[in-house]
Amino acid sequence: MKFINAYSLQGDYIQHPVLYELSHKYGLHSESDPDAALPYKLEELKEHIRREIRKELKIKEGAEKLREVAKDRRSLADVATIVKQANTKLAELQAELQELESQIILTQGQTAPNTTSVALVNGQRE
Repeated sequence: MKFINAYSLQGDYIQHPVLYELSHKYGLHSESDPDAALPYKLEELKEHIRREIRKELKIKEGAEKLREVAKDRRSLADVATIVKQANTKLAELQAELQELESQIILTQGQTAPNTTSVALVNGQRE
């Protein structure tokens, strides 16, 4: 059974590497069929990354307020480190969000022609 799960996970990575990597990074992976609820999983991951971005923005905002009241060099250096870490994390999260949004567009592009062709076969127009 473990062999099947390992094979399945490898297949998930090959089919949807962005979803696989980010889901595991943020602990959102599930054991269900990856194609069954792919749009839902992508949106869930997108919302999770957005929450992380909001959290980092609040950390950065708090650190910048501390900078205004910090008097000694050590405090200023500590605050500068916090701001720098928050900026780095924000850049990383924004890149992940952009990559995920590209994946969503690709996924929609793969599913859209199929629904159109099915509608045309049935003689219906959207």
